Amino acid sequence: MNSTVIRRGALAGMAGGVVMAMWSMLALAASGHGFFTPVNLIAHTIWHGAPLGGGFVLGALALGMVVHMATSMMLGVGIAVAAQRLGADRTRGAVLGMAAGLGVWLVNQYAVWPVLDSAASDRFTPWVFALGHVMFGVVAGAAAVSATRTAGREPTRTSVVRPQPRVSH
Repeated sequence: MNSTVIRRGALAGMAGGVVMAMWSMLALAASGHGFFTPVNLIAHTIWHGAPLGGGFVLGALALGMVVHMATSMMLGVGIAVAAQRLGADRTRGAVLGMAAGLGVWLVNQYAVWPVLDSAASDRFTPWVFALGHVMFGVVAGAAAVSATRTAGREPTRTSVVRPQPRVSH
């Protein structure tokens, strides 16, 4: 595992995390739960002073986004490393990412989050949470493969055409 794969995987995880966050925020807002509900619930897991609804609290927004992005980046690195070891192309990377996203959702939804903060986990609509993880995985997996394949290529050399000096007669 080299630093380029780690960096590109972290960036791919950020891209997937942004897609998941926006999906979750818009879906929960559209269903009447409030736009900031997802980040508030993440923040509540660490800081029980964060709201459990959709109200805006700057500290909860900052904490929720930091935790979400850090987790997304770590998962992106894992997906990038796995994709590189498997020699995955973009499609297989997306499928690998989707499987990883679903796996993380299952563990988080039914084992981890209810133990850490049942009040927060009970308020996140399960199908929105599941679809968000699928979206995260597809984007992170495809982006990680694209980025690591580009990073692994040798730069191509091009011929440099130099102007010929003009000859005066």
